[in-house]
Order: sequence, then C-alpha cells, then structure tokens
Amino acid sequence: MTDAQLREAAERQLRANLRRGVSSLNGRAYSFCVPSNVTYPFQWFWDSCFHAIVWSHIDIEQAKEELRTLLRAQRKSGRIPHRIAWEKMRVYPYRFYLHSRSLRRPTASRLVQPPLLAQAIEAVYHRSNDRAFLEQTLPGTERFYRWLAANRDPDGDTLVSIIHPYESGLDHKPSFDRVFGLHKPSAIGCATAVRALDVWNWALGYDLPRIFRADRFNVEEALFNCVYAQGLSAMGRLWSEVGDSAKAAEFEPWSRGVEGAIRSRMRGEDGLYYDLYSRSETHLPTKTVTSLFPLILDAIPKREAQQLVRKHLTRADEFWTPFPVPTVAVDEPSFEPSFKSPMRSGLWRGPTWVSTNWFLVHGLLKHGYTDEAKHITSRTRQLIEKHGFREFYHPYTGEAYGAPGFGWSTLIIDMMAAVNEA
Repeated sequence: MTDAQLREAAERQLRANLRRGVSSLNGRAYSFCVPSNVTYPFQWFWDSCFHAIVWSHIDIEQAKEELRTLLRAQRKSGRIPHRIAWEKMRVYPYRFYLHSRSLRRPTASRLVQPPLLAQAIEAVYHRSNDRAFLEQTLPGTERFYRWLAANRDPDGDTLVSIIHPYESGLDHKPSFDRVFGLHKPSAIGCATAVRALDVWNWALGYDLPRIFRADRFNVEEALFNCVYAQGLSAMGRLWSEVGDSAKAAEFEPWSRGVEGAIRSRMRGEDGLYYDLYSRSETHLPTKTVTSLFPLILDAIPKREAQQLVRKHLTRADEFWTPFPVPTVAVDEPSFEPSFKSPMRSGLWRGPTWVSTNWFLVHGLLKHGYTDEAKHITSRTRQLIEKHGFREFYHPYTGEAYGAPGFGWSTLIIDMMAAVNEA
C-alpha cells in the first residue's frame, strides 16, 4: 500500500464514521466522528481530539468543526464531558445512567478524559493558519484547563487526579488493580470493581469534594498528567500566537510546574514513572506504557529520556515486541497480549494500541530518537495495512482485536508525516 493509498483509506474510514446534524436535545449543530460505527456510536472527548489531528491532514474545515462540536458540549463550569450523546434515545446504555446525575436524559457523562484539546487545536491551527478559529476556540479551551486545576487537584501539588479508570482512557490498566484492593484479579473482578465505583460515585452525586474526601479512587495518573502538562505548554504558545503575552507568560511556568511534579513524585528508582494513588500518594509500581509517557514532556533531562528508551522501551523483555508498544510490559505478571472480551481478558492489559504509539512517536522525535520513532511507525503501519483500522492488536502476532473501523487508528497518517519531517 502506497502512502497515498493509506491516506485515502484513512479518509474513507473517517468519513464513514462522520455524524452531522442539528441536535434534537439543544438545537446545536454537530459534526464529529464516532470512534466506531459498531461499538461506540457517540462522541468521545479524546477520540475527537485524535480525529481532528488526522482531519487536519485531510480536510481542515472538518478538523475545525470536530473541535468546535466538542466545545459546544462544554458545561458552564468549564468541564467537557468524556462522552456526549447529541440525539435523544428512548433508552440510553446503562453506563450513561451511572455516569450522569440525570435519570431522564443522561446524555453527557460527569467524567473527563486526558486533556488533549490544546494539542489538537495547535495541530489544526498550524495546518490552517486560521487565526479566527484560534480566537474562537482558545477561551473555552482555557476554561477547561482552569477547571481541571481548580477541581482535580485536591492536595494542591499541581498534579491532577482522576476519579475513575475511564478518565485515564485506559479502562482496565493493571496499575489500578491495587487501588481497588485486587490481587491477581480476573477480568470479571476488574469489571465488577469498576461498576461498584460507578455506583459509589453516582451515590455521591459526582460531588468532587465528597469523592476526594472518601479517597476511594483518587489517582494522579501518569498519562493524564503528562498530557495535561503538554496541553498547558501548547496553551502558552497559542496565546502567544494571538498576541496575549500575559496569558502566554502564565501558562509556560504552569506547564513547567506540572512537569517538575511528575519528575519529582512519579519517577521510580528504575527510571520509569508510576501512577500515584490516595492522599498518601503511594506509587503504583506496575510497568505499563504510561510509565514511558514523560518522553512527551518538553523539559525531561536527556539522561532521563535515555534511561526510558535504552533501559526500558527498547528491551525485548519489556516493551520492544515485534509490534510495539504493548500497553503492559512483557515481564509484568498482569501482561496479557491476547484479547477475548472485556469480561474475559480486560482492556489495556497487553495489546498494542495506535493512540499510545502516536504519543510515544512524537515524544521520541522530540528527544532525538528518530530511528526508534520510525520503527514504531513502520510496524504500526504494517498492522493497519494487514488488518485495517482496528481498535488494538496483538503485540507479537499482530492479530487485530476490538472494534472494526476504529477512528483513532487513522493516527498513522500523522505518525508518518512526523517521521518523514524528522
């Protein structure tokens, strides 16, 4: 498959997943891609950010509209839900009821997802040079990051907390097992723990101060905070683009402060970075792909980046599988490279996902590891050429799993562009 053919395939997939209309709920226009026609027929926060980044290579106007649609779902507080239903349904999926305070119209969840919005806006702006778009979207985007800082940092240490595994984007990541008090859990055990947490948060009315006081699931998660720091850095650059030097000057040290907290609090003795949980900020020492995510940060020292790449990422007994990068290190007891179903094997417990590869490729390029970035991109491309845009893949055999026609796997287009420009 040539580059042009792969790009055409990505465009066909995104257009197949595209939904446009005027909401029967609030009269607002929407235009966004569902993650998959088969499994995920709604709008998801970070999926839309990924889709916009790919659209920026294919159809810049649709890229802008994807992000405008996401911002139309923003609440007065500044929060943007992790999942949005734009049309009425007679009966909503049961998780909608558990993730909402409305029993009548649970159209938007009370949860959030990794704050990738500023990065997506920056990508679209750089390919469009549309200052009007930037001026239109920056205020709402800033409100979202300020909401996170005001509402998700209960201990005031600059790191933000998630209150549910789904907020990490990595639903059943095994580092969360310990938070739930699980040891060598079954997939059903993990899913049951998540459902129990749903009921708990719902019973507390998704009141964040009450949830943090209870300290049941209070996790400063590595991926979420690295993406948060990266987003704050992007906000500084974007405010500079529109000539607001005061705001630009505020966001840059804010980003550096979060990066410093990640490095000082999350870094383990082995050089990997681990989630923290509870008010005690206890390390969750499970080696997952998010342990490598400080590679996406701007200020990580050369020696720390080198340790992540040379001592962990490129080791065959950890992350350097034939189709890298597995979401759990090979030498972890919880590593499960195959997939049966969420209730039989769990999610994000071993297979390779394109979205996390995308982050790592950009991080590797940022720190000069071009060969490693090209290798991951090449192997990811092989997965897609053979199996299509699937949700995730076996890190040894390449077997495809999960939803077909999965939108964010089109990120291969942006990965190819990035390594070609390196």
